Amino acid sequence: MLVEMKQICKDFPVGKGVSHILKSVDLSVEEGDYLAIMGPSGSGKTTLMNILGYLDNQTSGEYLLDGVSYEASSDGRLAKVRNEQIGFVFQSFYLMPKLTARENVALPLLYAGVPKKERLARADEALTYVGLGDKLLSKPTTLSGGQCQRIAIARAVVTKPKLLLADEPTGALDTATGAQIMRIFQDLNEQGTTIIMITHELAIAKCAKRIMYIRDGVLTSERREEGADA
Repeated sequence: MLVEMKQICKDFPVGKGVSHILKSVDLSVEEGDYLAIMGPSGSGKTTLMNILGYLDNQTSGEYLLDGVSYEASSDGRLAKVRNEQIGFVFQSFYLMPKLTARENVALPLLYAGVPKKERLARADEALTYVGLGDKLLSKPTTLSGGQCQRIAIARAVVTKPKLLLADEPTGALDTATGAQIMRIFQDLNEQGTTIIMITHELAIAKCAKRIMYIRDGVLTSERREEGADA
């Protein structure tokens, strides 16, 4: 099992009380799976994604990535896990505007200590894979939203991570461009990449192998009520 969550809870203090964002979440994801998680705003889906990516900590419960718990790990160790084992794709791309597409994609390899010649070659390969082999030296400010998202995907997979986490990857894109991004995800999954994707769009979620729903911090395989994909 690549991802295993057991009774994950996340609480935030609110005034003199506590807000329960995640409530005893259980989640199992096998290697090679492609899971979409749907839920309305405030349902806890982004908090869940942050815990999956070691960007936040659970209040209680256990999270194992490839059979290992990193709960007691240092910030440096967690940064290494994120760099080597997890790829991130966000709605807002988070590209460095002053860097070229090639330089943006090569950043995770720079942090990993990969020699310059190798990291640039791997960045070029990743950009070619997502259809941007002719945009290696272009900067994000000169490209479309769809092209920027493809750069972000190339950056996410250039380290060949075990797990790809995507938070509303088509949220800032038009329908046709979103469909192009989903085809890239489909191809990545067919090549063995495990994907967990958050989306509020049912049409996008249906691109995954399976769908789960989260509402009021509760994760379930059942769509409990209308509007869960709002």
